[in-house]
Amino acid sequence: MTAERQKIRAAEWLYRWSLSSGIIGIVFTILSFMGVFTLILGPIFTERFGFTFLQTASVLFLFVLAVIVGFGVYLDKVIHFWSAQATVATTRNPYLVSALYQKELLSLVYIQVPVLKSLRALLEAQTMDGRKKEAFLAELDHSLAKVQQSIQDRSWPIEPHERVY
Repeated sequence: MTAERQKIRAAEWLYRWSLSSGIIGIVFTILSFMGVFTLILGPIFTERFGFTFLQTASVLFLFVLAVIVGFGVYLDKVIHFWSAQATVATTRNPYLVSALYQKELLSLVYIQVPVLKSLRALLEAQTMDGRKKEAFLAELDHSLAKVQQSIQDRSWPIEPHERVY
C-alpha cells in the first residue's frame, strides 16, 4: 500500500471515528438524562400518578424525543438554521461548490449533454412561433455550452446571480 493510500485510509478511519463518537455521545447523553431523572422523578411519579420506574423512563424518553424533534423542526422551519449553515460552509469552502465530483462529471457527460442535444433536435423539428422557438433554442444552447465547458474545465462556475442553497 502506498503512502498516499495509507493517508487516505487513516483519514477515512478518523472520519468514521468522529461520526461514531458524535452519535454515541448523543445516545449516552439521552440515556444519562433518562437514568438520572428516572431515579429523581421515579418516586414522585410513583406516589402521585402510580407510575413504575419503567413508565417514568418511557415518559422521559418521549419527552426527550419531543424536545429533540421540536428543536430540529424549530431550527429548520422557523429560523432556517440549516440553509444558513450550508451557505456559510460553501462560502468559506469554494471548492465544495465549483469542483465536480466524478459522479457529477460522468452524469454531465453521459446524461445531461445527450438529453440537451436531443431536446434541441426535437425543438428544431417542432413548428411553433419563431420568436418563442428561437428563445428556447438560445436557452438550450446556453445550457449546453455551460455543461460542455464544465466538462472541459472539470468545475462548475457559479454565476453571481445564482443562489447555490
